[in-house]
Amino acid sequence: MTSSAPSTPNIAALAASKDTNSPLRSKDVLLPLARVRTIMKSSPEVENIGQESLFLITKATELFIMYLTKLSQRHGNDQELTYADLSAIVARKDSMEFLQDIVPKKIKYSEYLSIMEKENQVEDSLY
Repeated sequence: MTSSAPSTPNIAALAASKDTNSPLRSKDVLLPLARVRTIMKSSPEVENIGQESLFLITKATELFIMYLTKLSQRHGNDQELTYADLSAIVARKDSMEFLQDIVPKKIKYSEYLSIMEKENQVEDSLY
């Protein structure tokens, strides 16, 4: 009988086996840095933007988009993402409440008109 001693793992093989394509670990960004810088500079409180902060804001934005997309995919069809999926997640999750004005639930024009008529009736009754 021969007993084989456990072999030490090859460090190079372990390093190569890590998932370097993961967007969480990637040091590259997909969103254009110049566009993110322009959006950041549109705020009156922002004067100077460092490269590190620009990278971190861009990376955080990408991760948020991925998170919102994955939540929406779980809600609807896994193969395609629709506006209805996005608006349902925004309406349902408390943490997405700040997006309710940006991604509202779609309603038909006739429903909108009836809502506006009710609001006008309420305003007229106040005066």
